[in-house]
Amino acid sequence: MIEYFYKHGSKHVVGEMQNYLQLESKVKTKDFVCFLVQNPNESETAKICKDYNLEEKPFRKFRNETRSLRYDFNPLTFTFIDYYTSNEQIKISHLLFVVKNNLLIMVSSDSSPYYKELFKKVLSKAQVRKKYSAGYVLYEFLQQDAKENYDVIESMNDKLAALEHRVLNDTREKILIHDIISVKKELIQMSRRLWASSKIVFTIKKDLTSINLKKEEMALLDDIYDTLLHQIDLIETQKETITDYFEIYTTMISNRLATTSNELNMVMKKMTALTIIIMLPTLIVGIYGTNFVNLPEIHWKYGYAYMWIAMIAIAFTTYSIFHRKKWL
Repeated sequence: MIEYFYKHGSKHVVGEMQNYLQLESKVKTKDFVCFLVQNPNESETAKICKDYNLEEKPFRKFRNETRSLRYDFNPLTFTFIDYYTSNEQIKISHLLFVVKNNLLIMVSSDSSPYYKELFKKVLSKAQVRKKYSAGYVLYEFLQQDAKENYDVIESMNDKLAALEHRVLNDTREKILIHDIISVKKELIQMSRRLWASSKIVFTIKKDLTSINLKKEEMALLDDIYDTLLHQIDLIETQKETITDYFEIYTTMISNRLATTSNELNMVMKKMTALTIIIMLPTLIVGIYGTNFVNLPEIHWKYGYAYMWIAMIAIAFTTYSIFHRKKWL
């Protein structure tokens, strides 16, 4: 789907793909034209590239990039890995920008109402301020989009809060560890992508590209650059938080294992004590249960009673010793 904004003199025209053929014959060299192309098909890509003498290769590659990347300086061509929220879910989209002095083409890898509304908002601000240049419209688009990153970061905070609750209450170790690692990988990837985006903005604001930026526009891009750096710092804080969650979780597991080990030691102590208590009387019974003829005590009148008294006394004595040692 193609949407465009065309500025000629004091007039401006907003249209969609069905009016694109009428636009071609009207555009002059000094006229400013801005396009939003969402999920373009091959014919739309081929037509735009042919009309504005652009290479098709970036249009085909940008969907598969893993981070923001600059393709060319003339015309300035780069891709952004973009984040936005939709229905309380974090979405990821690939954006391709082609910038000339009087031309700005913005291509998204998927069709989303978010970019449609963002395009309208950017054009509305440009019309209110009467600033029609690729540099200014690019700034407004990146600025509004960068603000959306704060909503993304807030959604990550909600995810971290839910994860914290699970760390403190959930007992499904394997699932929880997987989720902790998954969230940390997501934060690391987000941080790297925002850093790559900030490097592209830095290149543009330093006037190292083929587009002619005014001092005001370069100063405005400074604001976006600072915003991206601030967001990277916030994500770094979130990464530290998820690391703390992992440490808390491992500490809880260690404490749980230590408690189990201690309980096992107590059981072993009790079993050892009971074994010794039973073993000593059993030893006496075993001795007097032998079949030797000359057992000195075999003819005692009260030998059987003495044997019971001795066994009970020995058992009680050993029990008392283990009880004082808190083994029983």
